[in-house]
This record gives sequence, C-alpha cells and structure tokens, in this order.
Amino acid sequence: MKLTCISGSARSGGSTEYLIDTFIKGAEENNAEIHKYCINEMNIKYCLGCKKCYTDGKCVHNDDVFKIVSDIVSSDYAVIAAPSYWADVPGQLKTFFDRTTPFGDTNPNRILKAEKPIKGIAIAVRAGVRQAENELILNSIQHYFGHLGIETVKRVSICETDTLNDLLQKHQREINELYEYGKSLNTAI
Repeated sequence: MKLTCISGSARSGGSTEYLIDTFIKGAEENNAEIHKYCINEMNIKYCLGCKKCYTDGKCVHNDDVFKIVSDIVSSDYAVIAAPSYWADVPGQLKTFFDRTTPFGDTNPNRILKAEKPIKGIAIAVRAGVRQAENELILNSIQHYFGHLGIETVKRVSICETDTLNDLLQKHQREINELYEYGKSLNTAI
C-alpha cells in the first residue's frame, strides 16, 4: 500500500503537520510506503496560465510539482491537510493545485494520470468555531482530488485550534480517530 500525504500549511511543525504525522503513524503499522510533503518546503513556482501544458502535457516550470504528482497518481491513498487562511486553503497549497493543471482531467494531453483507483482523505483545521469555513477547505481539496480522478472517502474537520497545544488539549478524540483510520487502511483496500 502506498500513501502520499501533503501538509498544506505555510509553516512546519504546527497542527496541520501533526495531524498528517498522526495519520502516518497509524499507516506505518501496516508497513505502508509513505511519501510525505510539506508544501512550504517544496520548490513550487506559480502557474503562468500559458496553457503550454494543453499542447504537450508538460509544464514550462521544472520544480517539485511533477515528483509530488507522480507520487499521488501512483498511490492507493492521497491525504491532504490544510489550515484555514481566510476560510480557504493557504496560498502555497493553492499554487500547488494550480500547477497540477498539466495532470488534471481538463487537460486533453496530460501525460501523467492514475492507473488504478485512488482514495482521498481531506483534513481541515482552523482557529475559529464555524464549521462552514472548514467545509470550504474540504470542498477545495475534494475538488482538487476530483480532477485527478481521486475518490474522497474521508473528510475531517477540526475547529477551535489556533495552536498545536489547542489541538492536543481539545481534540484527542479526532487525533485518535485519524491514527486508527491510518492503521485500518490495509483492510480498507
């Protein structure tokens, strides 16, 4: 079983990455092959909107996007976690989504696509109390998954988490559920 996990936060070591790492720890119990990316540490350039990828399936940029997407489309599961930045995914993650245009189902000349069904897990975390804002984030991730042919099988929404300490003090149930879900993946395929 192969998993590709993306922390979509603009910073490392916070609640978003903790949730990804918790999920990974559960999946490691199944000896899963895991590829983890922290989007803020990757070399990802902005989409130019030039549409050259619609001609030959390749982007004009040579950065980390092809490697990340290669891992995603060869995985059994793709996991993306994102914090709320003004009720949406952070700009760094949105830039990654934009740059995946060469590999999305709207590109008639895409050169990279899934060879088998992939399941997606979307995770949203925010400081505020309104679930509706997390729904926007989860919908963005699910929309992204859809363009890669990934079926979203789980959506996790966590509110009232401004710091990692908040997450650890207020959301042990959700943390444990993510760990157990990761641990159960081998039987879910």
